Amino acid sequence: MKFEYNLSLAEIIVSYLLMMAVIFIGIFSGQNWLCILALPLFLRGLMGWCPLKTLLKKQAA
Repeated sequence: MKFEYNLSLAEIIVSYLLMMAVIFIGIFSGQNWLCILALPLFLRGLMGWCPLKTLLKKQAA
């Protein structure tokens, strides 16, 4: 599996917005464990690589 950039700038921005939404929901609802679910979104946006998108593209080819 190649680790190449496969996300557009818009997808990276959406990933960060979703990450922030998950963190806000986790903090304000008192469910701090929810903030852990934001980590994959953070890493996805930081690296610009989505493993699911890579897998689906590989299966389509």
